[in-house]
Amino acid sequence: MKAWMLDQLGQALALRDVPAPQPRAGAVVVRMEAVPLLSYTRAYLQGALPYAYPPGPFSPGTNGIGRIAAVGEGVQSLQVGQRVAVNPLWRSSEAGPEPEQILIGLTGISAGSAAMLAAFPHGTLRELAEMPASTLIPLHGLEHLSAARLATLAKFIVPFGGLRRGRLQAGETVAINGASGYFGSAAVMAALAMGAARVIALGRRAAPLERLAALGSGRVVPVILHGDADADVRAIRAAAGGRVDLAFDMVGQASDASATLAALKSLRRGGRLVLMGSMQVPLPIPYGEMLRNNWELIGHFMYESADYLALVALAASGQLALDAVQVETFAFSELESAIDAAGRMDGLACTVALLGGREVTWEAAAMPPKA
Repeated sequence: MKAWMLDQLGQALALRDVPAPQPRAGAVVVRMEAVPLLSYTRAYLQGALPYAYPPGPFSPGTNGIGRIAAVGEGVQSLQVGQRVAVNPLWRSSEAGPEPEQILIGLTGISAGSAAMLAAFPHGTLRELAEMPASTLIPLHGLEHLSAARLATLAKFIVPFGGLRRGRLQAGETVAINGASGYFGSAAVMAALAMGAARVIALGRRAAPLERLAALGSGRVVPVILHGDADADVRAIRAAAGGRVDLAFDMVGQASDASATLAALKSLRRGGRLVLMGSMQVPLPIPYGEMLRNNWELIGHFMYESADYLALVALAASGQLALDAVQVETFAFSELESAIDAAGRMDGLACTVALLGGREVTWEAAAMPPKA
């Protein structure tokens, strides 16, 4: 089979013929159809990120869509030929308060996860990928969609998990900080699908925020942040028509805390702030305000399997419009061009490598239904 291999950080990926994997006990081999690319794939391959990389030559790639080609001993419910989403988040099944966890094809997470990285070093940028059965998500109700369109689930699942952790309820007002970004834009659409009455889309670039507002059918209000915390708080509250029930922070690599603090201070009494971004500086928490307002601060990493199943159900019901995302697809052999395109992604966009030798195509965005 063909696989993209990274021999050493900083070197170019190489497309090679490698032996096809056989599934071990508790594992499944998936014939990959579509692999979405992270915007920071190039920096990752260059070793520029503070990650715990898999050992030795390995195939990168996190999420993906494929069909099960073989199942290992002990796999109970997955069947050959079944279409699944490949989920890179793998947690140890051993009982304990803090199970080890990794993102397959990307990085170790917990301090003791090196053995898990060594057991499953390869990600999804290969024709046949062996994965723990517990990481695969059945796509009930979505079998009619193209692999490229299904690959956009990976864009939604991270913020969707955070919104569920923040207990977003139908009818609430939510402010999304970083709404012009890759995951932040998906958070806006997910919040709409979950029934938010109003979504305040926060960012520093007008064009992607305006596009989200156009897709929101009057329920998305864009707010341009300027870095003046007090003025930004006033602007958020004005857009919300009062105060915000839930704030969601999804800013990547933030070098100042002003926008996150503005989101926090826009909350109503008893409001919640979920942190899922990657801020590079300390967050100065206003202790007295936190106390007086009963604010809840929630740090959240990724999602649970139950979140992914709920996301699939939401998309199958038509409440979450996967076709709101602009999908740019590349043939598997054109991965270098796909990586460059992923680095240029903005807002509601997704770059996908398709296996099977298809040429570059573009699937245009469509209007989502009202929640």
